[in-house]
Amino acid sequence: MSCKKESFVEANLNPATLYEVTPENQFLAASIQINNDYEYYYDVYRRLNYWLQYSTPASGNGFNFNAPGGNFNYRYNNFYNNVGPKLMDAIQIINSLPQEERNGYIHLENIARILLAYYACYTSDSNGSIPYSEAFLARYGGTLTPIYDTQETIFSLANDQISAAVDILKNTTTDGQVNLGSNDPFFNGNVNQWIKAGNALRLRIASRFIKADQAKAQAIISDVLANSDQMAHVDDSWEMRAGPTYADANTNWNPANFIAGKPILDYMKEKADPRLRIYYRPNSNGEYVGGFPSPDDPIKPENAPLYSGGIANFSQLQHRLFTPNYDEGNGAGNGSAFFPIITYAEYCFLRADFAARGLTSDNAEEWYKKGVYASIDYYDRRAQASSPIGGLGVGTGIEGYVSVTMTEKDNYYNATGVKFDPSNALEQIAVQAYFDFYRNPFEAWNWWKRTGYPSTSSTIFEWSDLVAQGARLPLPRRASQSFLPTSNLNYQNQRAALEQMMQDPEYGSGPGDPFGRVWWDRSN
Repeated sequence: MSCKKESFVEANLNPATLYEVTPENQFLAASIQINNDYEYYYDVYRRLNYWLQYSTPASGNGFNFNAPGGNFNYRYNNFYNNVGPKLMDAIQIINSLPQEERNGYIHLENIARILLAYYACYTSDSNGSIPYSEAFLARYGGTLTPIYDTQETIFSLANDQISAAVDILKNTTTDGQVNLGSNDPFFNGNVNQWIKAGNALRLRIASRFIKADQAKAQAIISDVLANSDQMAHVDDSWEMRAGPTYADANTNWNPANFIAGKPILDYMKEKADPRLRIYYRPNSNGEYVGGFPSPDDPIKPENAPLYSGGIANFSQLQHRLFTPNYDEGNGAGNGSAFFPIITYAEYCFLRADFAARGLTSDNAEEWYKKGVYASIDYYDRRAQASSPIGGLGVGTGIEGYVSVTMTEKDNYYNATGVKFDPSNALEQIAVQAYFDFYRNPFEAWNWWKRTGYPSTSSTIFEWSDLVAQGARLPLPRRASQSFLPTSNLNYQNQRAALEQMMQDPEYGSGPGDPFGRVWWDRSN
């Protein structure tokens, strides 16, 4: 009776329980979910890398490998179960603070808004209409039945939100601001880097409008480029970095038993692309040999000897580029994991693409060349044993790696088909972007949908025709979807969204048709 309640509570707190959630905690919790092993296992290793001919299984692709399957599109549930709620928690916690304390979180709140807008666009890219403007607010007085915003609305809203966040970050001094520091696995709390990343993300968003609303694309591009805070070198690249055990080689991250696709490997050998030794491993004979992406090719009699020897005959993915703690036979590595979101090379290729289309007065050749060199530099840095940036190194520690020389870079750029040719500018830009997207196949998929390159009829870099049992296989262009059960609280909103998308003839035969197109993926 004489004990104070405060003393009783304090004495009985469980040290293993988190009693207070901070905005910094929730930002980090959301950030580390953006790249996850389930998505890599299903969407990257066993879907996109096969579709985009970066790799194949050791025995060749199956006859229906182009079918997304039930586990594809992990990003959707990840957005609504992990990334979105945690970022919204961070924002709402900040908004609930007393004004004086809230003033110290202006930077963090707007960085969280940029990251939320990024992942909304990322989720919409393959799903079309999704809940966004009313999502994640149920516990904060919002609705349990958020509307599904159209893709056009999502990208427009995201652009506006990023633009506003960038302006606030630029015009708020660091004095008195809470710094994310190690809770920010992207830029370690560097606000200037977030400003550049936000501008680069807006340029990517502009690319989604090129076919659907070119005037809108041009307006966004012009607005962004009027800003002086732009990516200017490889170190500006937006990526998530983590320690060697984050992408543990003993889990779903394991990249073993995947072999190089023949088209990309043959091209890299022919052009002496210095990234070849970064992307792929030589086979047991010290040679670079790729597998056929087309399901019918491995079973042809003339190819049987190649496949009869198993995976030892082929070049596998460079293991440590994906899982830096991979044991190459002399112990686990200790390099850093990296997950590119927007590289400086992509930024350069976007600038080149816009210029080649006449959307800017930039010099397309200049930005294209910058992109080619930046991509090589980016992967060269990440292949090395260490290369400190911020709080983490960026080297993945590829065993026995030899750094790229300037002569190698110059020779590659001057190779036939690589050196800029104004008559093939758009194709060249898209092809070199494809090579840069090796560790970001999600965006390689988007560029292919937007530009049509790489293609099976290219004069620069030719993909394999994909043929199974004599029939050509199309590539998916979006995720398969299905109607929610009628018992779901949001059934009506989802049904209305799917029916609205189905009115577009390019959407396909129905929600379950992965070969149909979302709003920005136009055929002309």
